[in-house]
Amino acid sequence: MSGKGTRTLVARTRATGLRTDTGPPPTALPDTGSHFVVLLKPEVMTPAAAPDMAAEAIRVLGAQEVAVRRAAVVPAGEFAGRGYLLLHYPRLHRVAADGHRALTSAALRELRALAEASGADEVLGAYEAMTRGARLTPRALDARCRAAGIHKLGSGSYASVTELNGRLVTVLNGFLPALVEGYTSGVGALVGLLECHSRREIGALRAEALGALCPADAAPGSLRAALGALARERGIALSQGRNAVHLSAGHLEGMFQAWRYFAATDGRGVESTGFGATLVGRGVPPAALAELAADHNLAEDSGETLSPHGATEGLGRAEALGRVENWIAGGKGPVTT
Repeated sequence: MSGKGTRTLVARTRATGLRTDTGPPPTALPDTGSHFVVLLKPEVMTPAAAPDMAAEAIRVLGAQEVAVRRAAVVPAGEFAGRGYLLLHYPRLHRVAADGHRALTSAALRELRALAEASGADEVLGAYEAMTRGARLTPRALDARCRAAGIHKLGSGSYASVTELNGRLVTVLNGFLPALVEGYTSGVGALVGLLECHSRREIGALRAEALGALCPADAAPGSLRAALGALARERGIALSQGRNAVHLSAGHLEGMFQAWRYFAATDGRGVESTGFGATLVGRGVPPAALAELAADHNLAEDSGETLSPHGATEGLGRAEALGRVENWIAGGKGPVTT
C-alpha cells in the first residue's frame, strides 16, 4: 500500500461523500504475526490535511515493519452515524452511559478506593453528568475532568473527581461526549482506516510505533510524533484527548476491528481474520467468538468479572489465543445484566 493510493481514496471520498476502499488485498493473510487496525482520527483528517496525514501514516508504519494491506476512508459523520464509533470503543460508551454498573470487579474496587480518598459521594456516567448543568458542554466537561485528573480504573473505564453544581462527584469517562463530538461536528472531516499486519507483537507496536498518548510527548519516529508534527505545520491543535491516531490495543480487539471495518464489508466472517482463523482452526465456533465483540463483562469461576478486550490487551499472540480458548471451552459468556 502506498501513500499515493490513500491520496486517491481521500480525493474520491471528498468528491462523493461516501466510503472508499482499496478492496481485498491480492495476497493471502499470513497465519502468524499481528493483524490489527490503525485508525486516523478526524482531528487530523481534515479536508486539507487528510492526504498528507494518510500518506505519512503509511510511511511511518512501513519504517516500523508494518505492512498496510488495505485502506478505507470514511466521512467522520458516517463513521459515527453507522455505529462504528460506538463499536470501536464499546466499553468506553457503556461505562459513560451506564456508570458503575458496567464496571468489572477490579474497576469497582479502584472506584471505591478513589471515592474513599476523595470524599465524593456520588458516581455519574459521563452522559448523566452532562444533565447536571444547563450550560455544560462536552468540551467543558472534558476540560473539567482533565484538569481534575483522569484515573484509570480498568480497560475502557476512567474516573475524574470534580465539582458539578456545587457537589463533589466522580464522573466516569467524562471525556467521551467530547470525543463523540469530534466525529460529528467537523465539516468535511474524515476517518482513515488501515488494515495492517506485522511480524512484531502488538504490545511492541503500541509502545514504539504508536507513541505516547499526547503527540507532543511522543518519541521521534512514532505515528503520533509524525502526525503531530504535520498537525503543527497546519495549525491543528492536538492533545491527550485529540491525539490523532489509534492502534488496536490487543489481538482480540484487533481481530474485531479488522473484521468490522474490512472483512464484514465483503460478507466474510470473523474467521477470515488472522487471530480468528487460528481460533476457529483450534475448534472455537465463530459464533461464540463473535459474542466477545461488544466487550461485555465475563464472569470467572471465582465470581470476578473481567473485560475480554482488556484482559487480552498487550498480551503476546500465543497467550491471548490461550486465554480466549479457555474462556470459550469453559463456557464463559457475556454478563449483560
